[in-house]
Amino acid sequence: MKRRALLAGLATLGVAPPLRAAGSGRIEIEGNRFAWNGAPLRLKGIAMGDPVYIRYGRSLDDYRVVAEYWAANCVRISVHPGHWRYDATLMGQLLDADIAAARAQGLFVIVDWHAIGFPGRYEPVPPPEWGLIADAYLSSIDDAKAFWRGMAERHGGDPAVIFELWNEPVGDDQHWVSDGAWWSEFKPAWAAITAEIRAISDNIVLASGGRWAHDLTGAAADPLDDPRTAYAWHVYPNEDRHEPDRWFRSLGALAVHKPIVVTEWGFCPDCDGGLQGGIDDFAIPFTRDVLDVLGLSHTAWCYSPGAAPALLSPDGSPSDYGQFVRDYLRRLA
Repeated sequence: MKRRALLAGLATLGVAPPLRAAGSGRIEIEGNRFAWNGAPLRLKGIAMGDPVYIRYGRSLDDYRVVAEYWAANCVRISVHPGHWRYDATLMGQLLDADIAAARAQGLFVIVDWHAIGFPGRYEPVPPPEWGLIADAYLSSIDDAKAFWRGMAERHGGDPAVIFELWNEPVGDDQHWVSDGAWWSEFKPAWAAITAEIRAISDNIVLASGGRWAHDLTGAAADPLDDPRTAYAWHVYPNEDRHEPDRWFRSLGALAVHKPIVVTEWGFCPDCDGGLQGGIDDFAIPFTRDVLDVLGLSHTAWCYSPGAAPALLSPDGSPSDYGQFVRDYLRRLA
């Protein structure tokens, strides 16, 4: 669908198109909400993956498609630390191209340092069959500082670009309880990285908690001091699957006080393990009872036919999961 036709269709339904990052402005934090040029801002969109691995061979026209056809107003673009170390110049050029394509569509952009684990704690190596370099997810704090200093120099003048400091902090890969463990180590690391950005830019930053970015209880009890910090949260079907308060126990009271962006969420009906879930047992209750009740911003993972949970089928059309997300974003519009 062309943009004009989509907007006309939305107008016919009596709903407004999603707020986009057009013209000048700045994202403000007002309590537990974002605002853009004085209007309430809820980020609603798609996690696109990284330019080298997940998006290999894909067209930059994807950003037009998710803006026009999926009614997104935000995308999340990742970069693996190992790829950055291998060739920072090339990665910078590829990342710049994706960011420019997204911004040309009026999309807000979350840039994600796609680190997993934490130095000296948990340092995962991807399975060889994934085709990733062995150190793809590994980052020192100095690596992250250097990357974000460069991002602040390149994109810190665009207030519609948000910096997600660290993808999924993990202190122990066997620790599946939301109790704030290791927040006392994560917090000073995020503060040090943020200080590198603040020397150049006041763009919004997103900080993550432990348990693969699912545990925000430590941040709820002891938030970061930076006033332009919001928080990233990742939610998949397996976390506390059979507990009645399964999602709220991992937030603490943070959603009352600070903006939260669910930078990864999704489900996979045909997968085994942690991603296995469906529309009735995960997607509807999570979107209805958590995202919409709390008014959380969110980007669904992942705009790819291969990276699970996959929003696209092998032929490029929306998967069943993708169709749910696309319909949900259109309803929100």
